[in-house]
Amino acid sequence: MYLKKTLLLLLCAFALVAPGCKKKKSGDPVPKPGEEAELQVDIPGIHLNRDDNAAQGATLEFTIKLISNPLPPDGVTITVTATNPAGEAIPQNAKVTTKEGTIQLTLIGLPKRQVADIVVTVTSNNKPGNTKTYRFGVMNKTV
Repeated sequence: MYLKKTLLLLLCAFALVAPGCKKKKSGDPVPKPGEEAELQVDIPGIHLNRDDNAAQGATLEFTIKLISNPLPPDGVTITVTATNPAGEAIPQNAKVTTKEGTIQLTLIGLPKRQVADIVVTVTSNNKPGNTKTYRFGVMNKTV
């Protein structure tokens, strides 16, 4: 009789405690509503943080792929700045706002036979603190 009461008490205790011991699902963390994933960007065909990118003229077209999951709901703003070796600004196209995952951009006014320093800044329109900056150099190889 004493054994039955003890066994019943242990089973009741187990039934109360067991649901709180669920195993959490593994995998990529999904941001909570209201939170935003950190921006992740890929610039294929461009060697970042290096000066050995080449253009065959005064312009260079390149692609930016936004690989954040999910993308910011209001999209991102992409700003491109360029400077010549003397540190003078080379005017570029206006900043671009997009909600697309892939965008084509074109560098313009690259100086002949000199390396232009390029800075690409990608900023979330929802959370301005969520920003990524990428730097590379490009040489216009025309004679």
